[in-house]
Amino acid sequence: MGKKSASVDASDSNETTEQALTALTIQIKEFVQNRSLDSRFAAKLVRRLKKEADAILEGSNATKTGQKELKNAFDAVDAVLREHDAALLVTANAALRQTDNAASSKKSQQRPKEG
Repeated sequence: MGKKSASVDASDSNETTEQALTALTIQIKEFVQNRSLDSRFAAKLVRRLKKEADAILEGSNATKTGQKELKNAFDAVDAVLREHDAALLVTANAALRQTDNAASSKKSQQRPKEG
């Protein structure tokens, strides 16, 4: 049971490609749109994918076309995440407003009338 050789063929390497990152990013966007993936978790995944994209760029394995497609995919998923988060904020705000209205109407019913 020897150790694996430090020199590995390029064909044996396990490098991430721009196409794979683009496909993953698009899939994450679709999952968020379908509400089958939590937007906070999706945002964490996208941050990790962006780090991987930076590593590809630094490793000189990037192509202009691949980088453009990846940027478009990241822009699209970012837009969907912002839209989803905005919808969550609107829903939360409406729920708070409803709670506040219920509480204030309850208080007004409990006050004795002055006169």
